[in-house]
Amino acid sequence: MNRNIKVIFWVFFLGLYACIEPKENPSITKTDPNILAIGNSITWHPPAPEIGWKGNWGMAASAPGKDYFSVLESLVKSKKPEANLKSENVYPFERGFSSFDFSFYEHLRDFNPDILIIRFGENIGEAEINGNELSESIKLFVDYLANGRKMEVIVTTTFWYSQKVNQQLALSAQTNNWKLVHLTDLGFKEENMAIGLFANESVGRHPGDLGMERIAKRIFETLKSFI
Repeated sequence: MNRNIKVIFWVFFLGLYACIEPKENPSITKTDPNILAIGNSITWHPPAPEIGWKGNWGMAASAPGKDYFSVLESLVKSKKPEANLKSENVYPFERGFSSFDFSFYEHLRDFNPDILIIRFGENIGEAEINGNELSESIKLFVDYLANGRKMEVIVTTTFWYSQKVNQQLALSAQTNNWKLVHLTDLGFKEENMAIGLFANESVGRHPGDLGMERIAKRIFETLKSFI
């Protein structure tokens, strides 16, 4: 009799446990997380008439709301309306990562990001990479921006193929337990670029509206688990 009671108890307990829904990733519980995206011209580029670029947003999207950061912002706010998003072109870091003065970006650290999106690398030549120096410099940059705070980090591969740069980006993600989002396959298809829409070929090889949208959606697929 006692054995039957025990069996009934455990069946009831296990059934009750199975009904408990798993909780979502509790990493970011704020209603207004600060999300920072650091990149290059794909993230934002000021007007440059000398190369035929008249926009003041991510090159070469057709309008302000069409670049990947704007699309990503809309996706984030559809889930977290009070989220704060900020972007910055960190081209100077790309060109001088081996000996960079991070205080140049003190204003980004003061933003107190909860989530950091690293979306750069296209302006780093493979000949400039020595050992794991790039990966190590990215970690120093992240540590500076975190300023001792907990911060989730998402790293993307480059849009244009670069084996050594992508190896360093992937290494930084793997070593530090950051999330890695693959984008390089998008850069193999001209449909993702703005080919023929600009006289300057370099501008036209940047992501067009479709490419920007696809970049944003891929990043959001990872980002949404944090918010």
